[in-house]
Amino acid sequence: MPVLLWVISSMTMAAVLYALFVRPRFVSLIIKRRHCGGDPLVWEERGPTPLGEKGYTPQGMTWVDGRILFANSWKNRKSRVYEIVPETMAIRRYFDMPEEAVHTSGLAWDGEYLWGVDYVSNRGYCIDLEASLSAGRARVVGTFDSTLKGTSACCIVPWKDDRYLAISDFMRAGRTIFVRMRDAVREGTAAAAIDFEYRNEGFSQGLEYIDGFLYEAENKLGVDVINKIDMARLVETRDARKATVSQYRAPSRGVEDLAWSGKHLWTSDETVWRFFRGTFG
Repeated sequence: MPVLLWVISSMTMAAVLYALFVRPRFVSLIIKRRHCGGDPLVWEERGPTPLGEKGYTPQGMTWVDGRILFANSWKNRKSRVYEIVPETMAIRRYFDMPEEAVHTSGLAWDGEYLWGVDYVSNRGYCIDLEASLSAGRARVVGTFDSTLKGTSACCIVPWKDDRYLAISDFMRAGRTIFVRMRDAVREGTAAAAIDFEYRNEGFSQGLEYIDGFLYEAENKLGVDVINKIDMARLVETRDARKATVSQYRAPSRGVEDLAWSGKHLWTSDETVWRFFRGTFG
């Protein structure tokens, strides 16, 4: 009898834990908003990501003055950032991130500095891009604690007459936060510099701001998706699902960070280790 009670108790506890923590994220993982329409997004493969054959997984990406800045990670032991020529996908230069930043999952450019966020260190980095590319190692101007537990993608968002670093959380807290990044660097933490946050769908892998909309790439079972999020609805609802007005298929099953060239949407995929360029129809 005591054994039976123990089994029943264990099963009950497992069901409670599943309902509280696993199921909401599992549901978000499988549900796509199939009713959301929008112009088609046509993807073109643009070649292999650097060192994919050696196990370097694609991570952060952003567009900087006609160049792609792209980060990858080697088994959570090292991250490297590459300067890539988009016409040929040739690597021009690269630099290594700081020792603790071994999974640089997001990159963003504010016109002056490169910003990076790291999934393992859970920190944001303000980087002198040209000095880093020249030296081969990151020249960090400042850094801050993101306050997240699964720091993922990032992008620059103009909002409320200012510019913010939007940072998403992957699978842990399910939050995407808007941070006054220079204040966060000055304080060493984003804690008092978060002016807005919303609930993402738990598996956020990429962020980009395009023409008044926030685009968020996320993992879904089967084919991943990219959500086009209305900013006004987002401010009202604080919920990505409720504010999504269109949803596009990602090119494959492991979508990563997003970059906007002004004409094309760029991403990479960590299941096939390839770059992709998207064109809106």
